[in-house]
Amino acid sequence: MNDRTDQQRAADATQYLIDSAYKLGAAKGEMIRAEHMVGVARRQVVLHSDAKTIAEKEAEAYASPEYREAVSAYAEAATEYEKLRASRDAAQAQISYWQTVSANQRGAEKGYGSAG
Repeated sequence: MNDRTDQQRAADATQYLIDSAYKLGAAKGEMIRAEHMVGVARRQVVLHSDAKTIAEKEAEAYASPEYREAVSAYAEAATEYEKLRASRDAAQAQISYWQTVSANQRGAEKGYGSAG
């Protein structure tokens, strides 16, 4: 194990967490907006539908291109958010790994855990 490489990876991971914080927040906001727009699209189609019953209006709304587009936009936003979140989780795991290895090395250097 190359300590400098592990340390550099941890530093890079830390910088990534710092640099991606705003992007993650923006992705979360976009996902929330897109989720809201799914409901808006459905309600707009229901509102303008000439169908007689609520069930028919709902069916028309769920089958509409507007609704499908809104669902697709939400799926894209959720995918982007989850990819960013997973990347940040991986960066945090890299930092945790380095912290554990470093603590173990310090302990070994000080003789912790030795029998004598």
